[in-house]
Amino acid sequence: MTYQRIIRKQVISPDGKAIAQATSKVFVSGNGKTKTAQNISITVNSNSSSSSSSSSSSSSSSFS
Repeated sequence: MTYQRIIRKQVISPDGKAIAQATSKVFVSGNGKTKTAQNISITVNSNSSSSSSSSSSSSSSSFS
């Protein structure tokens, strides 16, 4: 079993420019053992500057 999901959200200003964008990627796989990985990236644009941040985590478990 493998499952992957990508979610992308944007905040748009009234003049049509993207102010912020967040992307979440989740990947789940396993057959008796489950491994989950999540990666989150956030980018914020303000006037002429840009700032970005990212975070990732993973976990694994087994079951019978």
